[in-house]
Amino acid sequence: MDPTLLLLRWAHILAAIVAVGGLAFARFGLLPAMSELDAATRDQLHDAIRRRWLPWVIGAITLLLASGLANFLLFNARVKAEGWAGGLWMRQTSYHALFGAKFLLALVIFYLASGLVGRGRGTQWIRNARATWLSVTLGLSLAVVMISGWMRQLHTGPNETIDGGVRMANALDATGDEESPRAADREE
Repeated sequence: MDPTLLLLRWAHILAAIVAVGGLAFARFGLLPAMSELDAATRDQLHDAIRRRWLPWVIGAITLLLASGLANFLLFNARVKAEGWAGGLWMRQTSYHALFGAKFLLALVIFYLASGLVGRGRGTQWIRNARATWLSVTLGLSLAVVMISGWMRQLHTGPNETIDGGVRMANALDATGDEESPRAADREE
């Protein structure tokens, strides 16, 4: 595997872990604990947490956008260069539609997450119903993770028919067998 692709993948996954983990902790750990505090202490604690957590949210969003876009463009180029399913693989698997849904959901998540840790009046409505919007943001995040898993399963490449059966093809034939259909495709 290309080291750049591996680093981009790790950056994307680690940023998602930080973001989704933070949402889960805030919703199921921090919020219930804060409900036992008086309003003044709760506001003071929220402000202290916001100052420390905001850079992590901004960093996660930045890494997710940069690594996600780079991963998508590089994978799209790979599919075209290798001619998966005669260039029709993206359409056959609805990969672009899945990416589009994932990206749009991510933009909503980024807005809600920013509003949850922000302090502007324009997003105060999110903080006024913190439990609700943490739950919604966490649910949308889990949907993105599930779509990502689905998309990742498609990365094995096009299926190939061999002697009446179907074999999942890898981008590069792991066996190195020059007699394999993938090897023949690369030679043509």
